[in-house]
Amino acid sequence: MEALWLMGNPGRCFRVPDQQIIIDKQGELFSSAPPFEVPATSLDDFMGLCASADIIVLVAGGKQLDSQWLAAIPPHLPKVGFLANNSHPEARLQLTMVGVDGYVSISMCQPDFEVVLQKIHEDKLAINGLQEELKNFSAIAFTAMSSASEMGTVAVFAEKVQGVMDLHRLAHLVLACLKDLRLEGVIQFMFEEDVTLFPADVSISYQKLLHSARVSAARIVSQGRFLLFSFDHIQLLVTDAPHLDQDRYGRLRDVLAHLVSIAEARAKTLKVNTLLKAQQDNTRMVMTLLEMAAADNRNSVKEIMTGLSNSLRVMATGFDLNMEQESELLSLSDRALNSLEGLQEATSAVEVHFRSLIQQLDTATNLLKSGESEQPVVEDSDSRVELF
Repeated sequence: MEALWLMGNPGRCFRVPDQQIIIDKQGELFSSAPPFEVPATSLDDFMGLCASADIIVLVAGGKQLDSQWLAAIPPHLPKVGFLANNSHPEARLQLTMVGVDGYVSISMCQPDFEVVLQKIHEDKLAINGLQEELKNFSAIAFTAMSSASEMGTVAVFAEKVQGVMDLHRLAHLVLACLKDLRLEGVIQFMFEEDVTLFPADVSISYQKLLHSARVSAARIVSQGRFLLFSFDHIQLLVTDAPHLDQDRYGRLRDVLAHLVSIAEARAKTLKVNTLLKAQQDNTRMVMTLLEMAAADNRNSVKEIMTGLSNSLRVMATGFDLNMEQESELLSLSDRALNSLEGLQEATSAVEVHFRSLIQQLDTATNLLKSGESEQPVVEDSDSRVELF
């Protein structure tokens, strides 16, 4: 083990192997010490010597050491305070303020000095290892909490999105969720030729990027701070992804993929709901027209056939017909009337089926409704979740 000794002001440095003592009880250098001295005329020279040493011995002599040199000692390097007989009180206080890992004195013999230096060196290495391990555990814990917070944001979004009843509200929730994740972005909904962009006033370059992604088969595209998710009916462009933080960048790719998937599922539900309402309105109109036409036809047929039947009865008595011919003529009139009445009954059955269809459409529409209108206005932190 090689020790770096620092003494005096201006500082003198000695690179001493094998835990040797180079100062006598009077605080003077042994005659064997000069060969160990190494040049250190600047702070950079001293820092270079510290980088190659195993332990540093700071001698509290008659003068205080250079405070800049002491501040430049690497934190991981074990520091030993050496107390000589001529140590000035302020020099001793300076070592205390620096925070040395242990003290040795001039009164120690060589074997004891070696044991103490070795012990301080081993303890410092153990402390460094524990600190590094603690740092790693802290980083793991922080990553776990960050991941939980991000997934919690998506969970809250998944709950909130169930009450959404239009694409504008859905886009607002998605952008609010991005804001909770400290991100900015653009969202686009696509249903055949119906393309809706939020916010609507985005730059032309973003619109071209989204358009080019529509014709591409890639689902997730990342390039620097841009992160694009392109699904069948929704596209999300993140414009400030943390590409320099690889751990968070990777987590956000997974989190945002879940977010976009949930948003697309709700967007498709909203589109189905819109189509269902349009079909419901069309069916109601057809039903109304059918009822009006059936009522008019029913009244007209009844009036015509009743008049025809009465006319035939009157005319049958005036023709030169026998009883059999007269009965056949009247029977023909009755059959025609009965046939038309049967047709009217079939029309009534069609009306019943249409009413049943309308009732089923109403039931399906009610299933897609939510308490959205009763909820308060969304704030910017609509999907925010704080776990730490």
